[in-house]
Amino acid sequence: MELFNRNKNNNKPLLRQILDLVPKDIFHSCVHEYQSNKGCSKYKTYDQFVAMSFGQMNKSITLSDISSGIGVSEIFIKDLGLSQSPARSTMSDGNKKRNWKVFELLYYKLISHYEKILSSTSHRKVIEEIKDKRIKLIDSTIISVCLSMFDWAKYRTAKGGIKVHTCWDDTLMIPDVINITNAKLHDSKGLDKLIFTKVTCPRISVHTEKPAY
Repeated sequence: MELFNRNKNNNKPLLRQILDLVPKDIFHSCVHEYQSNKGCSKYKTYDQFVAMSFGQMNKSITLSDISSGIGVSEIFIKDLGLSQSPARSTMSDGNKKRNWKVFELLYYKLISHYEKILSSTSHRKVIEEIKDKRIKLIDSTIISVCLSMFDWAKYRTAKGGIKVHTCWDDTLMIPDVINITNAKLHDSKGLDKLIFTKVTCPRISVHTEKPAY
């Protein structure tokens, strides 16, 4: 697995290097905002963050894949800052009970934290007409889901679905707003609460003179 790889200049596994890009003070502020560790003795917010990050980056299909993948090496578990590999049932309970908004807040805070870096390093061809302007691209896509497992996601007679509404920031080259709804919801309402940052335009003074006759 590539997430276990260590390069010559860094003895940390790749996943650990990625997790280190999340400043601790930002992470702790999100945990404090939603009190997401309240009543949790073992499976803390950070443990869930590591487990879900591993699952996403390693394309794990089940929670069992995550548990066995992280637990493949005691050294790897220690490198990730965990005391043990989380059990499937523990992760399942955490996903049900912990407020998901703590991770949403983390995402937006990270965008704000790295905004300047992302803006300066994005390699994109800028059209002259939109130079120095902030471009937002809005689109949506439907993802099919099992209706028997997601009975709230009714889409067709025997088919379930969710719709992912996304606002892509062309300057940062990443989505800055993502909203998941029922597949039936119209695109016009998927991001109805989206508020764009107000841009201050410079004042232009026009001086005219009376023509001389």
